Amino acid sequence: MANQSIYQRELENLEQSKQFLQRNEYSKIELQLEFKKIVENYEELIDQVKIITKISDRLQNKLNKTNEALESSNIKLADLNHQLNQTIDQLTEAKIGRKAGTIILIFAIALFIISEAFIEPIIERTFSNNFWIGLGLKLGVAILIKPGEDFVNKYMLRQARKKQLAEARERLAD
Repeated sequence: MANQSIYQRELENLEQSKQFLQRNEYSKIELQLEFKKIVENYEELIDQVKIITKISDRLQNKLNKTNEALESSNIKLADLNHQLNQTIDQLTEAKIGRKAGTIILIFAIALFIISEAFIEPIIERTFSNNFWIGLGLKLGVAILIKPGEDFVNKYMLRQARKKQLAEARERLAD
């Protein structure tokens, strides 16, 4: 039940998207179909976030068990430090993966709205005789979303690692 509060914003956004999809103001069936896809992708994102959170919880439990083992036995500090660093790295990666996914989803929604409002009329005027070219251009944009997510994820991981290194250097300097 604690996880419900974590995902409340995502669930509200999903509900707003569903309400938006139900409005009858749209004259283009493609707009409704494309927006429906975004809603479905957003539902999938929520499912992925839940999985990541479960993994993070398991890793946190592993960290807790490791701490208990340290208190009750004579585990070598170097081994424990290595295990803790691996767990922290895994937690950081899961958290950053979630953030990257959310950023890309927001970007995809914005891109969709811009596409439908500004680019779609240009495509329709320019390629009105060939439906497939317009569809191909949209497909090309959609295919670029996954590499974009990977790029954002890698960038955020590099930034987090730089920050961790700087903090470690500060601790060693003290």
